[in-house]
Amino acid sequence: MRRFLIASLCLFCSCAPGQQATRPINQPNPDSQPPALAQADLHAASILRARDLAAQVTIARDEFGIPHAHGVTDAAAIFGAMFARAEDEYARIEQAHALAIGRASRTLGPDAISWDRIVLSYEVPDLARQQDEQAPPEVRALTQAAADALNYYVSLHPAESSGVIDHWEPWILVAREYGFALYQAQAEAQRVYAAVTAKQPAPAPPEVAPAAPDGSNAWAIAGSRTASGRAMLYANPHIPLDEAYETHLSSDAGLNISGSVMYGGGILPSIGFNDRLGWSLTVNYPDIADSYALKLGVDGDELAYKFGDEIRHAVVWKAKIGVKSAGGIEEREISLAKSHFGPILFQAGGVSYVFRVGGMEDARTVEQWYRMARAETLAEWKSAVALFGLAFHNLVYADADGNIGYIYNAAFPRRDPARDCSGVLDGSDPANQWRGQHTLDEIPQVWNPACGYVMNCNSSPLSTAAQGQNPNRASFPPYMIGKDLADGRVSMSHDLLSNANAWTLADLERAAFDTRVYSLDSLRNPLLAEYDKFAAADPAKVERVAPAIELIRAWDGRLALDSQASSLFMTWAEKLFTPAWVSRRAPGELSAALAEVMGDFERNFGDWRVPWGEINRHQRFDTNAGLAVSDDRESFPIAGGHGSLGVGFCYLARSNGTKRHYGYHGSSYVAAVEFGDVPTARTIVPFGASRHGDSPHFADQAPIYAAGKLKPARFTRPDVSRTATRMYHPGE
Repeated sequence: MRRFLIASLCLFCSCAPGQQATRPINQPNPDSQPPALAQADLHAASILRARDLAAQVTIARDEFGIPHAHGVTDAAAIFGAMFARAEDEYARIEQAHALAIGRASRTLGPDAISWDRIVLSYEVPDLARQQDEQAPPEVRALTQAAADALNYYVSLHPAESSGVIDHWEPWILVAREYGFALYQAQAEAQRVYAAVTAKQPAPAPPEVAPAAPDGSNAWAIAGSRTASGRAMLYANPHIPLDEAYETHLSSDAGLNISGSVMYGGGILPSIGFNDRLGWSLTVNYPDIADSYALKLGVDGDELAYKFGDEIRHAVVWKAKIGVKSAGGIEEREISLAKSHFGPILFQAGGVSYVFRVGGMEDARTVEQWYRMARAETLAEWKSAVALFGLAFHNLVYADADGNIGYIYNAAFPRRDPARDCSGVLDGSDPANQWRGQHTLDEIPQVWNPACGYVMNCNSSPLSTAAQGQNPNRASFPPYMIGKDLADGRVSMSHDLLSNANAWTLADLERAAFDTRVYSLDSLRNPLLAEYDKFAAADPAKVERVAPAIELIRAWDGRLALDSQASSLFMTWAEKLFTPAWVSRRAPGELSAALAEVMGDFERNFGDWRVPWGEINRHQRFDTNAGLAVSDDRESFPIAGGHGSLGVGFCYLARSNGTKRHYGYHGSSYVAAVEFGDVPTARTIVPFGASRHGDSPHFADQAPIYAAGKLKPARFTRPDVSRTATRMYHPGE
């Protein structure tokens, strides 16, 4: 029966039947789980600890409802911050962590089985338990405090829990930090699966809607370019608009960190600043995952495979998952397998495909965030980054000592530089085995360049600073520098940063909401050339678009609420990138696309002359709560646009069966920070601190954000106390 069980493995299968097989050494035996009474005792102990911690922390809510949790200890601060987040978005926290521990199907239904398969194939629950057990005591105290806060919150608000996590344990908070590495594994497996099955008579994987364009902008400006002579940091991650949560933690023990957590995860900010320094993240695309092809069945043993002169064996086991259905939770068994390289995620053509991801085995992410938050110097901060708990992401940095810098951060495996690792590797060849991991000083980075700035917009480390001040590709292994993005945001950032001096926070705020389309001519010129050609040869063919063309020709390229050209150009440009139009692109199609836009406007608004602010709207939604956008609810005109076109104020909007276009992705947490004796900062999130529709902070930041403004970020204890609208202990 082994052959049947192995053959059923597939990343995209919803369930794989089979007989009982060997369980990995570190796979817990479901029959040996603690009895219910023991679980109840653990929960009771958590609540007792929580009551003690609650007395040690005070939560202050400022005028925007942002929580400022101050504790006697760092653990107390973590407890307070997590309790406050639970007040604002417990359902989101619960769902995010359910996905991290193999309970996605229990929450989302059968469509999530493939994700649970990945999580359990990499044995994330066990890795997280081991990581938490091995963490330094001060770090374990943090995860325990976070778990206790969530247990305490649910004990006071049981109706808010779906029951998918009936008892929060510290390792669950650790498991969430494996998400980035897991997404790398999923992306690599899907890429290889598509390539392999394209040559096989096998069914294609289910179609998945393309993800929203990822992107972020991050800058650091040296004192040589600022009015105060102090370094400044600009953070602007581009993610779904409802996924950033602003928080501030401080303690009598010295922790003081303000910033944003995202996607319902994290016990500390992943982007933020403390008294002395700060950092931001942008997604990069490093090659930290390898895929291997193995042929099982050596010498008649269906689990055996060659590895050099050795014979090794795959391990096969089964896991139980709960799947949400109309009748409740349905229990299913899935079959999993791994080699010494890592999990076997699918088979095709008699070959097993294995995927290994850098940073998966030793993800000290919680410890890294904590060390970064507590760092007071560049050296301490670099020491924290060197843990590589963050599997990938660029890091942009600034501090009160005047340092600015950039790191092409990733958990790079050390490989044979003479080998091409971009394809599927031969799993039987020991030369394809990793040789450890690169250290921090071996990866691309830029520190204190003469030009006085560093930037990253999901772009190459080779374009971080001014020309001649960037890393040299030849200095690094060929597999290290990936194919990062190079869209209009790169030229926009360099243009702004290289041509301005005496920066102030007000200047940085204006730059954050800059609506100039820096890539205007790259799209407008072909449109105008096509129109002019047809206007001379066959005027009737383009008569329909003639007045719109003249508006676009005369436009200054800045998105403005009262601009009709902004509406025409941006809606037309976005249409060109849809799959239906990418495949057409015949002569005359650019003008035809513009004619379609005009027709859409006429149907929806009665005229094709529509101001940008009438079409482009900002409205509170909540993906996780099922709150969709609607033309019937309040919304705000907004001037942002597509970041890939070089618009600083990145704001992606679309119609969801609506006449107007509503934002769904883009600038999600915007922070401008100036470092000095005390940091001065201004921040914004798109909507508000709370996901509860009856809260005054559900959407109180929305009109400020739509107007292109930032709000003060309260950081010092006197400032927090002065602006607090409520101060309380958790549970009061």
